[in-house]
Amino acid sequence: MDSSALRKLLKLQEADMRSKDMETRLETLPKEMNNLIAQRDKIAAGTAAAVTVVKKIKLRIQQDEDLIAELESASEKLRQQSAMVKKNNEYQAMLNAIELNKKKISEAEERILAAADELAEAKKSGAKIKFANDAEIKNLRVEFEELFNFSKVVKEEIAKLKAERPDLIRDIPPVLLSAYESLRTNKEGAPPLVTADNEICGHCRLKITAQTAVAIKRGEIAHCDNCQFLLYDPESLQS
Repeated sequence: MDSSALRKLLKLQEADMRSKDMETRLETLPKEMNNLIAQRDKIAAGTAAAVTVVKKIKLRIQQDEDLIAELESASEKLRQQSAMVKKNNEYQAMLNAIELNKKKISEAEERILAAADELAEAKKSGAKIKFANDAEIKNLRVEFEELFNFSKVVKEEIAKLKAERPDLIRDIPPVLLSAYESLRTNKEGAPPLVTADNEICGHCRLKITAQTAVAIKRGEIAHCDNCQFLLYDPESLQS
């Protein structure tokens, strides 16, 4: 067999294997990109959680401040009313209510002081978390954009390889091309055309018959006696 047919078939196989690799890579990209999105969302949730902690502390402080304002207003009304009360028991009840309000105000002020310290620590911790998370999200965004752009490159290469394939199969003997095509979609995804070294098939790794060995030494492309893959002798490319 003319070595030109072998060279053409090898060139076709190289393009087909490249196309297959690109298609396989393209299939994995959505999962990788979704993983990056999931990581981003998890990190963003961590930042949001830190913000929520600060908001909850602020809310507690605001609630206690509102409570103090209500108690002070109530006490002021009681003081005004006490000036007009003539019965001693009613007057004493108002004084007791005012005193109770003072106690509640004191307790609320203590909670506010404690919450203020807690708020300062939460803000400090939240700032650290946000700084670290923002940097990580930025890195994830860059990685996502790289994968997105890479997917476009892969698609373009696959399209180019498919467009060039008709020219690659031209002038390959029909019988040889038919044998190649029937093996191209094998389950292992292995190249249909392999070398035979020391009479061992490059695909199934089993010994071929002497007749097959002689045929490929003559420069022919022959089927492996065991797996039926196409075999050739690389030395035939030297001719």
